[in-house]
Amino acid sequence: MAILNATDCVLSVTTGGSLQAVAHSTSASISMNMDLRDSTTKSSAGYQENLGGLRSWELSGDAFVEIGAGDGNIEALWDTWEDQAAVIVNFGATNMIYSGSALITSISIDAGVEENATYSISLTGTGQLSKS
Repeated sequence: MAILNATDCVLSVTTGGSLQAVAHSTSASISMNMDLRDSTTKSSAGYQENLGGLRSWELSGDAFVEIGAGDGNIEALWDTWEDQAAVIVNFGATNMIYSGSALITSISIDAGVEENATYSISLTGTGQLSKS
């Protein structure tokens, strides 16, 4: 069994027409969720019973801001957000990659006094998430 080094786990987003790793990334995460459908009946002995419902997924990441660095940086991600179009995303490392189509739902920039400027990005999946 090999434990994945989180440094090898990358969030990539389609910017400028090609899939690019988020530049200067410091963290990345994926969240997979499933809604439940209540299937409780009178014969459930007073306990709630559930069935699977709609599934959803979200990605997020943090990175350092670099101006004018090309695809994968904050400016390219902003352009993609401005277009309001779904993008192809990948999350993971060799032999474990989750991919799908998503919309950029949030970009926030933090610039504290005498600190590195950073940004956070959130994406919400639209359609199926696949694993390879």
